[in-house]
Amino acid sequence: MTRVPKYVFTLALPLLAAAGGAAWLVGGGSGQGATSVVYETVEPTRGIIRKLVSTSGPVRALVTVSVGSQLSGQVEKLLVDFNSEVSEGDILAILDEKTFVAKVAQARADLATAKAQLQNALAAVEKADAVMRQSARTADRQQSLASKGIAAAAALDTATRDMEVAKAEGAVARAQVESAKAQIEQREAQLRQAEIDLERTRIRSPINGTVISRTIDIGQTVAASLQAPELFKIAQDLRRIRIEAQVNEADVGSVSEGNAVEFTVDAYPERRFRGLVTQVRLAATELNNVVTYTVIIEAENNDRKLYPGMTANVQIEADKRDGVVRIPVDAIRFRPRGVAAPATSGTGRMSQEDRERRTEELIEQLRSEVGLSEEQIAKVRDGLAKMRGERRGQGGGAGSDAGSQSGERGGEGSTRDMAQIRARIMQRTAEIVAAVVTPEQRKAFEAWKRNRETARTATVWLLDATKSPVARQVRLGLADDQFAEVLGQPFKPGERVIVRAREQKK
Repeated sequence: MTRVPKYVFTLALPLLAAAGGAAWLVGGGSGQGATSVVYETVEPTRGIIRKLVSTSGPVRALVTVSVGSQLSGQVEKLLVDFNSEVSEGDILAILDEKTFVAKVAQARADLATAKAQLQNALAAVEKADAVMRQSARTADRQQSLASKGIAAAAALDTATRDMEVAKAEGAVARAQVESAKAQIEQREAQLRQAEIDLERTRIRSPINGTVISRTIDIGQTVAASLQAPELFKIAQDLRRIRIEAQVNEADVGSVSEGNAVEFTVDAYPERRFRGLVTQVRLAATELNNVVTYTVIIEAENNDRKLYPGMTANVQIEADKRDGVVRIPVDAIRFRPRGVAAPATSGTGRMSQEDRERRTEELIEQLRSEVGLSEEQIAKVRDGLAKMRGERRGQGGGAGSDAGSQSGERGGEGSTRDMAQIRARIMQRTAEIVAAVVTPEQRKAFEAWKRNRETARTATVWLLDATKSPVARQVRLGLADDQFAEVLGQPFKPGERVIVRAREQKK
């Protein structure tokens, strides 16, 4: 009998606590009153939106040359050190030249020997010519005597043979002359090679610049075999540098040549340097399943504060819009509790007022961004009217820039159909505009077309007359970490978008 009340008391405690908590919630917290939702709103503004790509990369000299040696030998003299300013042709170091001086002397002696052999060969030619002339006279004399029957026939044959032998000896002597001349050319080439090797004992700078690396000392032996050893590194001109930034594959599509760049280095954290993108290299680098591409950035370094090897923290301005209507990104992320978001498949028919508003927004964009004249705008209006007429003839209803009539079935299939129709209408609209632009307007037109293709639809929330949230569809363009560009004119003066909600006690 004594244990039963104890168990009953133990089980009753949680039940009583739960009942008390429920009563507190229903009563608004110990009688302190209920809560209400307060919405924080902001008005759309005009300003600048920049799309930034953040990355990092090492600072390099614009041109860096590795200076090596084509010869092996001991370093005899060292004429430069780190940070030395050098000009093209300046001697950086000298190798021991004794061996190469001896080779030059030997090559010169060989050349003198070849020239002497040429003189001997020329003398042999003169001797052979004299013998041939003598044998020719003897043969003529024997021929004359033999015709008179005075000389024997054998004497004539001997004289004729001697003349032919003399001719052959003359030919041999002339061949020896040509051989001696070729020998001279060979010895001259060997002499030039020896002189070149002797000159190569002096390591010279190939460019104007600054020595940023030195790997040798006096007395050190340089061994050049299959590959020339690196002795110095020379940066051509440190008043201009480049950065090899690694950009992720998700961001490299928005980076192009000519993009403005701001960067900092740890040595000067308060200073911001500026440069330009000069090259986007196509070769990819994969490390730990992360693919990056090298983007080359060039910048001025007139005060030489940036040193090769520093790490630059880079922000590439991939795109920039000035004076656009923008809303905070918090307004795009906001979703009110207990309120369903409207369907975005476009199942309803767009009103005539909305179609006219969309057309005027398009015309205004073409006028300001592409620079179309009034005559060109009139042609664009005619083209758009003709396109709508074709759509009505194909059973597309009154139509709109969104192709609203095909979504009446609802569901996933209608959403897919709507996307296809929007793409076709955007392509047809671009073709209409492309037909009227001039070559001078082509670049601005391509930018407008690219911006239009990358636009996306989002839902933002405003407060109606009863202070309740209502949804509105907007088209977004460029966005950064704080703001998103709103295309067209979806807001009326004084309208404010909701960015967040909080509860407060009544």
